[in-house]
Amino acid sequence: MLKRKALKRIYLTTLVLFIMLITFSFNNLEKEKVNDLGEVEFVSNLNTSHIYLINNDNYLVKVDILLDKDDIVNMAKEVLNNLSINNKKYNNLKGLIPSNTKINDISYENNTLMIDFSKDLLKVRENLEEKVIESIVYSLLEIDGIDKIVIKVDGKVLEKLDKSNKTIPTVLDSSFGINKSYEITSLKDSQKVVLYYVFNDNDNNYYVPVTKYVNSNDNKVKVIIDSLKGNYFSNTNLSSYLNYKTDIKDFSLDQDILTITFSSLNNDNLEEVTYSLASSIFDSMDIKKVIFQLDDKIIDVKSK
Repeated sequence: MLKRKALKRIYLTTLVLFIMLITFSFNNLEKEKVNDLGEVEFVSNLNTSHIYLINNDNYLVKVDILLDKDDIVNMAKEVLNNLSINNKKYNNLKGLIPSNTKINDISYENNTLMIDFSKDLLKVRENLEEKVIESIVYSLLEIDGIDKIVIKVDGKVLEKLDKSNKTIPTVLDSSFGINKSYEITSLKDSQKVVLYYVFNDNDNNYYVPVTKYVNSNDNKVKVIIDSLKGNYFSNTNLSSYLNYKTDIKDFSLDQDILTITFSSLNNDNLEEVTYSLASSIFDSMDIKKVIFQLDDKIIDVKSK
């Protein structure tokens, strides 16, 4: 009897401690806020964002990250810390910013983030110089409120990469491109699209945006669909959720709303198919919403 009571006491004590731990963790994630109607709301302190780390094939891979909902400058600093080569949180994925790189200054004004790095920023191999800039730009653009980025090195605006001598815009945005791939033979009828492929690492799937330059007279939506259904990256570890089981009957554009109609679709990966297609379209065109239909039935809607 005594043993049973002792075990019961230990169980209750452990349960209370567990509940306190959960409550403490919850309170650190959320705070109470009273709205204009006098109602209590819970507001999370954390914000889901994304950064771009490089894999063993030299592709920048999209990775989820949680940021404290602080001011934009502090969030930007946290993102840059996670882009350091010292970031060992992810298997086979790493940051590109050299460990000795310092941030001399960082400021934010009119949706533009200005960062002054030390000269160590570009102490990387020639084939990674542009990747460093792509990683920084695309990771920071994931923060709401940042539309443009100016990169300086020891007080001077970066206009040319040291080793490759490539010139880059003094003001950077998503038009700079990421994981660039060139499939053009001339400047005539050239188009740029962003395609979201998938990279699998230890049973974890990550999205990889590829900025592809092509010669084509086709509508951009058709270029995106045909590219994602093709085998362009068959010789890499990238794949597409669009395959032979995905048959697109038609698509139509009404102002900034695109409707894509499937005639057949593997429902096991519906979310992945619609996400990769919508992300590719949002990053390639001025589209605000994509409606997905199977025959005449709406099955998903994605908004930018």
